[in-house]
Parts: sequence; C-alpha cells; structure tokens
Amino acid sequence: MTWLPTRSLFWRAFLTFWGAMAAILVCGMVLTAAVAWLRFNSLDGLSPASLTRDAAQVAVTEGEPGLRRWVDAMDAHYSALKIYLLDDRDADILGRRLPARMRDWLAAYRASPDRLRETEYARADRIPERVSWWDPHLLALPDGTQRLLLFLPFDSSHWELLSLTPVALALLLFALAVTAPLCWALTRHVAGPVALLRQTTQALSAGNLAARTPAKVAARHDEIGLLARDFNAMAERLNALVGMREQLLHSIAHELRSPLARLQLALELARNKDERQAVQLDRIERECERLDALVGNTLRLARMGALPAPAEVRDLAGIVAAVAQDARYEAAGRGVRVDCDAPGPLPVRADACSLSSAIENVLRNAVRYNPDEGTVHVRLRPAGGLACLEIRDEGPGVPESELPALFEPFYRSASAKPGTGTGLGLSIAQAAVAAHRGRIHARNAAPHGLAVSIELPIAPGAAQS
Repeated sequence: MTWLPTRSLFWRAFLTFWGAMAAILVCGMVLTAAVAWLRFNSLDGLSPASLTRDAAQVAVTEGEPGLRRWVDAMDAHYSALKIYLLDDRDADILGRRLPARMRDWLAAYRASPDRLRETEYARADRIPERVSWWDPHLLALPDGTQRLLLFLPFDSSHWELLSLTPVALALLLFALAVTAPLCWALTRHVAGPVALLRQTTQALSAGNLAARTPAKVAARHDEIGLLARDFNAMAERLNALVGMREQLLHSIAHELRSPLARLQLALELARNKDERQAVQLDRIERECERLDALVGNTLRLARMGALPAPAEVRDLAGIVAAVAQDARYEAAGRGVRVDCDAPGPLPVRADACSLSSAIENVLRNAVRYNPDEGTVHVRLRPAGGLACLEIRDEGPGVPESELPALFEPFYRSASAKPGTGTGLGLSIAQAAVAAHRGRIHARNAAPHGLAVSIELPIAPGAAQS
C-alpha cells in the first residue's frame, strides 16, 4: 500500500482538519487584531486625566444631575468607553448593572489598604497630568456627599448576556462557516464512492455477475480505490467460477449421458438371454467401472479445489522418485522407460497424497501417449526459490491452439486415443498444484513431445516431516 498523503484517507482527513484549524487560527488572529485596533482607535484623543477633570468640575458646579447628563453624553459619543459613578452603596447613579469584572474589581479595591481614603475627593486642580483608565477617583458634590468615578475602556459588556465577546462569537461563526463545507466535502468524498460500491454489491448479490464498480471509483488512489479494484477482481473471479461450475455441470451431464446410454442398450440386449448375454454383461460391467471412475475423479477434482494450504514440509524429490518408481511398472509392459532425475532434498510445504496424485496424473498421461520403446523424461531442479518439475514425453504433442485448454475439465485433445480416461487427470493436477500455491503449464517440446512443468515454492530452512 502506498502511504503518500494524497493516497490515504487518514492523511486527507488529517490535513483537512488541520488546514481548517490553521485557517480559523489565522483569521482569529486577524479579527482579534482588527477589533483591538478599532477599540483603541475609538478612544483616540481621549485622556482619562481630562475626563476626570471634566467630571470633577461638573460635580462641583452642577451636582449629581449634571453628572448624569455628562455620563449620558459620553455614552452617546463613545461606545467603547463606559463611565460609572457609584454612590456610598456602590450602586450606579444611573441604575445600570455593573459588569461582572467591574464588581470583582470593585470588591478588590474596597478590600485594599491602599484605596482612597473616604475623606479625599478629586478636584480639578488636584488631578495629575497622567491618569490611568483604571484609577478610581472620588468626586465631591455640593451637598458634601461623594461619588466614586470609574472608567471601563474598550467595553464589550453588552455581549455578556450571551456570555460571549464579539471576537469569540465571530470566531465561532467563522469556524462553522469553514468546517461545515469542508466536512460536507470530505463526507461526500468518502460516502459517495461507498454508496456506489453498495449499489454494485447489491446488484452482484441479486445475481448480476456483470456488475462492476464505476471506473471513476476504481481509478482512485486511496483505500476506497483499492477496495473497488479488489471488488472488481472478486467479481471477475466469481463470474469465472460460476461459469466454470456451469461448464463443469454441463460437461458432467454430457459425460454421464454416453455411458448411461450404452448401459441401457446393453441391458436391453442382455434381456434377450441369447448367446450374446455374457458379452453384454461384460459391457455393463465396463460401463459401470467407467461411471465409477468418472464420479470418483469428479469428486477428487472438487476436493482438490477446496484443499486448504498445506502446512507440513515434505521432500519433493522423494515424492517425485516414488511416483516415478510406481509409473515404471505400468510403462514396462510397453517397453517405455521412465528416466527420473530428481536430486534432493527439495523441501516444499505439501500434502503428500494430493501432490503425489497430481504428479502421477501428469506422468501417467505422458506414459500413455509416449510411443512404445520410448522414454519419458522427469527432471526436478531448483530455480529462483522454486522447485521446477518437468515431465516430457516423446509423443506427437498437442496443437498449439489446444495448449491453453488442456487443463480444462473433460477436455480431450483431437489427437487423444479413443477410450483413454475421462479428461479430468490434468484438471485434477492443476487444482492440486494451485492448492500448493504453485502453477502448472504445458508446452510442445522440440523436436516432438509434450512437456508439462510444475513449479512449487521452496520452503527454505524448514524441518522436513
């Protein structure tokens, strides 16, 4: 699997998430800076010292009503600045509720030993040139009472009802605006192909063996594309298996029909009870044997197709030598020699019984088509991590056009001898070799003859059993 960022759903989701976070962070920083600049700019030209002097002058000349008007005028002109005048109960003279942070600050101020003495008050001629926005001042009224003057610059208390500041609310809205389309696009990027895969799976399960995932999904370079390609490969294999099963059933039906027809004919003739009855009974016996062999080989082919991967390690050279020795007995009657060259040991993971059967089917087939007094050559060699077994006869060979079909069930070459076998030997051999994670193929040898090669993976360093 390729783990490039553009080829993994993990990396796409990861980069999409952190890309959105980076965009939100950058925009949040810009928005915060812009709001801060606007707040500072809104108070440009205002001086807390001059405002305090103005308040002190208004308090002396106009009293509390004048202070009320002055605070209202300041609120109307400067939205980012709040001015509070508190009485001796720490209540605002305009009846406004103090912001939470102002109440906390006032409580700390009252508890501080450095706070202004109650007898002090601010007069215009006593206010210094430099005054902080956060310095409290006592203002004296004409009737002798005092009011505490507090400034709250850069105010956003009107947002406290929502428990949000303008910046936080703007960031939240921006985060929603950024993440919502990205999440939608990412969801469509994943859910869209998955929906198409689901539709294709439903079509396949409904019996449409030609169903395949769309090309745009299979062409993707990520896990979904890999899944789509694996699904198409599975569908191809399933289609081939179903087609092979149908062909096999058709072939079995055809192969069974011929001996059954001959059995019926022989049975009818045997009922005449004439001098040919013994001959017909012999024919019935032979046809029953052929049927038994056909059924047995068909069952063997089915078992080979379902054979699990073998785990035991065997010496392939010993298996080949034993099969060759048995074949010599059958070949000796026609004067055919079996020349076996199988140096060992060559360890392979194998089921001895099924692998011996596969090699025996190929070797008997070579002996059968080899001319009398000829030689069947058996060679076993290691090559590139594979154990390569070649069985070559000196017969007429097979037309090139028929080579690909040699391993199909019930296939018989046009040059096959009449009445020789059921056409399942090479199919059984192919199924057994495939179960051993190997491969088998045939070619015409020079100057004549057919060579069948079996290649099996060697199990290096494994203990033989």
